Amino acid sequence: MTLSKPIQFIVTRPNNRVGNLTDNLSKLSTIEKPVNIAHCPLIQIYDYFEDSLELSPPYDGVIFISGNSVNYAKKLLDRSLWQQILSSPLYAIGEQTAATLSNELGKSDHLSKVNYPKQMNSEGLLAMPQLQVIENQNWLIVKGLGGREKLKNGLLQAGARVFELPVYQRKLPDLETQKQIRSYHQSNSCWLITSLQALTNLWRILEKHPQNCRIIVSSDRIAIQAKKMNFKVIAQSQDASDQQLIKIVQQIIQEKI
Repeated sequence: MTLSKPIQFIVTRPNNRVGNLTDNLSKLSTIEKPVNIAHCPLIQIYDYFEDSLELSPPYDGVIFISGNSVNYAKKLLDRSLWQQILSSPLYAIGEQTAATLSNELGKSDHLSKVNYPKQMNSEGLLAMPQLQVIENQNWLIVKGLGGREKLKNGLLQAGARVFELPVYQRKLPDLETQKQIRSYHQSNSCWLITSLQALTNLWRILEKHPQNCRIIVSSDRIAIQAKKMNFKVIAQSQDASDQQLIKIVQQIIQEKI
């Protein structure tokens, strides 16, 4: 694949989830193969909480869908209720969410207390041995408003009673950020897309005409939807972790893709 130089990659995670990814990607730049890295979030995150929601911890299992679900749950719940939830068996969608959650437990071996699948998505969670015999158990999913129903439906089909706790909501970026997004698109940048919501927001901001928009995606599910929307998918990482995103960008820079 031939790309014009310097190559520009746009990290699209929300502000509170970008971490060190942009800095680590910038380290891939060399004199022979210069790289520009920018951060332009495609999703803005806001508090969300239903006052009428009744919680009855402890649960047989509590699943956190993202780092945001951990941070916003801690922020919105009173300390006693938060500690009761943390006393339940804990599960996370992936390693980064597990690390965020484990930090709340204050353990030096912090990942040992949180279960997460190698396949970091709902399908991976549902395939875990601990979720195979859950009939008549009570499970809580801590999540953002809306989103996939795959996990909830899978738990219900296995006979569990499922409760959901939405603690944040995702919205379009503000108008100034949308303007910046369109300017990056005109410069023929390459976007790192790690969620369907980010993909949909980019599609909307580009007024449903993304034909020349080059993207890297982190799952088959995003790739399928991106092609339906007429995005140009140039690569797919193994998952949405920093490690895999850096690896796929490095392969593009080295023209191995």
